Amino acid sequence: MSTAKVGVNLLWLVPGAVGGSEQSTLATLRALRDLAPVDLELRLFVLAPFVAAHPDVVDAFPTEVLPASGRSRLVRVAGEATWLAARTRRLELVHHAGGTAPLRGSTPYVLTVHDLQPLERQATHGRSKRAYLRAVLPRSVRRARGVAVPSDFVRRSVLEHLAAEAGNVVTIAHGVEVPTGGTTSANDVRERYGLHGTIVLWPAITYPHKNHATLVEAFARVRAEHPDAVLVLPGAEGSCEADIADQVARLGLGDSVRRLGRIPHTDVVGLYAAATVVAVPSRYEGFGLPAAEAMAAGVAVVAADATALPEVIGDAGVLVDPEDPVAWGAAIGRLLDDGAERARLVDLGRKRVERYTWRRNAEAFADLYRRALAGR
Repeated sequence: MSTAKVGVNLLWLVPGAVGGSEQSTLATLRALRDLAPVDLELRLFVLAPFVAAHPDVVDAFPTEVLPASGRSRLVRVAGEATWLAARTRRLELVHHAGGTAPLRGSTPYVLTVHDLQPLERQATHGRSKRAYLRAVLPRSVRRARGVAVPSDFVRRSVLEHLAAEAGNVVTIAHGVEVPTGGTTSANDVRERYGLHGTIVLWPAITYPHKNHATLVEAFARVRAEHPDAVLVLPGAEGSCEADIADQVARLGLGDSVRRLGRIPHTDVVGLYAAATVVAVPSRYEGFGLPAAEAMAAGVAVVAADATALPEVIGDAGVLVDPEDPVAWGAAIGRLLDDGAERARLVDLGRKRVERYTWRRNAEAFADLYRRALAGR
């Protein structure tokens, strides 16, 4: 059996800056490492900070490093058009995992489109990025031999907005496997971060679409009825960081809202174990990994009734209008009061996430590569 050489373009992946797409892409690569398909040889193309941030992934595959920080989009785009194009010319396939393909380059490719938020929710992205994606995305999708999306919601968006061929766009759901070994225990994570009381958790970068503001306003109502409750907010700093701090101060929530910043994923897993409720108020999600991870960890979920979240959660969580803080406060308060309802949702959630595994995800990507290679 011959082995096909497949490059994976990760020049878009600036560690700590791209949210859930970083976590899901890394998990796919680790699952492909474990799957070890004998007919596929993967080679990674990454930015310099990626090496320090994810050494286990770098060690698992042959890796070439562009000596750039990735802070400049122009540098990344230029790197794809020149440095990457030169290094992938002799490969049989490239996987552009960040949603777009460079204008230059003759190697056949497949594409991952994580979501179309910049096109569908324009207020959440700058004008220059929207203009760039409007110009590049349709062409990238049309030229791809296959397009992977994480949910049927995103698939419908791609078909509607980018006029893609239906047979060329395949839903490959993320996997959900909360690790049990090498993670921080619930007790240890409480001690490490000085957390006391009943934890409501929302792990997300403070970007506008993550909708921290609605949750903080709702939590002020929760806190009035549950004075021991604490809202825990891990995640890197985004453009709403200062606004959230101001809101917490204005509402007099003080230490009952704990903003932890970017912390190791092993500690996030410990927070799931310590939490009573996980809240996912996002206005827009292409999949919604925190909701699925919470279900896998055995935590009751309240999530926004929007975009891909209802598809992922089904009847295993409470769905609430993302713009209604009164309803959010009531939903969280009810779950904090009702242990039987929490237990019911936990049972449903654990059963639901059985369909989401990283092995299935890796097998689907390997099949996508093979179909694209067969189209040579």
